Amino acid sequence: MKLLQILALLLFLPVLASAQMPAPDSSYTAKLQAPGVKMIPIDGKYKVWTQKVGVGKIKLLVLHGGPGNTHEYFENFPQYLAKEGVEIYYYDQLNSYHSDKTDDKSVWTIARFVEEVEQVRQGLGLEQFYLLGHSWGGMLALEYAAKYPQHLKGLITSDIGYKATVFNKHRFSQYAAIIRRNAAKEGKVIAGLDTMGLISLVPYITPAVTKEFRSLHMMRLPQEPAIFTRSQAHVTRTYAGIFMPFMLAWDFSDRLATIKPPTLVIGAKYDFIPPADIDYMQRYIPNCQKYICPEGSHYAMWDDPQHYFPALIKFLRKTERKG
Repeated sequence: MKLLQILALLLFLPVLASAQMPAPDSSYTAKLQAPGVKMIPIDGKYKVWTQKVGVGKIKLLVLHGGPGNTHEYFENFPQYLAKEGVEIYYYDQLNSYHSDKTDDKSVWTIARFVEEVEQVRQGLGLEQFYLLGHSWGGMLALEYAAKYPQHLKGLITSDIGYKATVFNKHRFSQYAAIIRRNAAKEGKVIAGLDTMGLISLVPYITPAVTKEFRSLHMMRLPQEPAIFTRSQAHVTRTYAGIFMPFMLAWDFSDRLATIKPPTLVIGAKYDFIPPADIDYMQRYIPNCQKYICPEGSHYAMWDDPQHYFPALIKFLRKTERKG
């Protein structure tokens, strides 16, 4: 399990967060009591946390990454979208910080998460809404759009590709580049580094390498905003090893052409999801636009908001005019 957790942290969960469930803090209590909060029943035995923020014609449900992240890193969205008449719906997925927890390993399937999103939609009474998914949430958004397109007015994927083996190969190369540079500073050469698989790279991925990867490809701001730091403190990776096989095998490439709603795929120049993946998605998803944030990385909504949000707003305006 230790190796699986390491692989998971490096592959699709590259954040500095506890592998255990974070203890509730003062913000947890405040969130449960906040205006607009609604606990949605899921699978007949759980409840997940949601919150409606703002009032507007445009309904936007956001899906966080992970699995195991929280909605909190979307809290800068109202700053940019409220004036556009966007009504935002936050939601913490099952086993995330503000929602119910379970040790039932059978919940960890992509298909079940799709049905969870559908139950959240029903619980919130959303029809003809926009769905935005970031990272793992983007994978989930694609899966949802493929099964339930009739409910969507528009789809936005943010900082995610179309096939795990493709974007993870790019991620390996980024780790390898950091390791190579650090070795060169010490006058060392690591033979065959570029052809190594992830397991072979693990001994070279020190905390310093992880920190550098994060600063280059995850969050490029020299000082993390307090909201983002709080969000990261609430991440849990307790079940990362369980879900990793599904994540490693994920491949949506043959279903891109089945996506029916108007779509925007957002990428970022410095992300571990290569811009080439975003280009590929735009080419094969019908009625699809793309945007690459020129100064952003994986959390481009934070380290490149000056480009991220105008692109999102332009898509929403255009889709609304056509609708």
